[in-house]
Amino acid sequence: MSGRSGALVLLGALAALPLGAGPLFSEFYLALAIRAFAFGILLLGFDLLAGYGGLISFGHAMFFGAGAYATALVLKHVTASFWVALGAAAVAGAVLALGVGFLAIRAREIYFVFLTFAFAQFCYHAVNSWEWAGAANGLPGIPKPTLGFGLDLGNRTLLYYTALGLALAAVAVARRVAGSAFGHALVGIRENEERARCLGYDVTRCLRRAFVLSGVFAGVGGGLLAAHQSFVAPTVFHWSVSGEVLLMELLGGMGTLYGPLAGAAFVIVLGDVLSSWMAERWLLVMGLIYVACVLFSPSGFAGLWRSLRERRGAAETPGTP
Repeated sequence: MSGRSGALVLLGALAALPLGAGPLFSEFYLALAIRAFAFGILLLGFDLLAGYGGLISFGHAMFFGAGAYATALVLKHVTASFWVALGAAAVAGAVLALGVGFLAIRAREIYFVFLTFAFAQFCYHAVNSWEWAGAANGLPGIPKPTLGFGLDLGNRTLLYYTALGLALAAVAVARRVAGSAFGHALVGIRENEERARCLGYDVTRCLRRAFVLSGVFAGVGGGLLAAHQSFVAPTVFHWSVSGEVLLMELLGGMGTLYGPLAGAAFVIVLGDVLSSWMAERWLLVMGLIYVACVLFSPSGFAGLWRSLRERRGAAETPGTP
């Protein structure tokens, strides 16, 4: 099966998933899929920064959380429009990323990791103390948004298809960026920053743009999650969420776009299954899976799939005398 055929089969399966809710499985799995789409959108932006640009952030939960809180506040106090709330989420992620990026983007490697972690923890503790943001209680009772034309996203099936559409749009945008001159510049910076600078690229500006763009993706993902859950809490800013994002990225395969999407789906679905079986110990199992992936397939699921296809192609190629 070619890559395009496989993508069409997967898309068809995702489009048909709501048809099985009820007769074949609980609607809970639709909720799980929506959560996976939200994290998948976040991961697409994160992959442009980390996989293409080579900057590993340990603080992307702050942009995800900013989008979630912006959506919650707009829906509770301004309007029920999903699109207005989602726009606010994108702006919140972009503005926060612009501010953090201005201060942190000149650092590299472990220093950049620590700076993003520090900013994310600052945001976590700030939101945890702000009364207007609900403080430690968060923001419960978020009204279900509307799409317009009388369409209410309180209908889980409609919300699922909306989330799927957003995820596909995010994939299209990420692919366009990755294939553009800007995407190639990011790869060049990742491979050899000094050489890219000698070729005339403004390295700091390119990385700052990638950082802000990843903040937009994360904000949109957080906004989708808030619209889905009807509740947000300061824990969405916590370092453990940033760690989960990094785990999804590494398991899926950095710099592949589709790999992190698979990593997001894997971690969310398997995490739910394992947590229902073994409570808190499921994190130990996920840690072991991560260690195994690093040891036996450092390039993640995407690299494993690529090597399997190459072996299959080599086996099907007739030998030469």
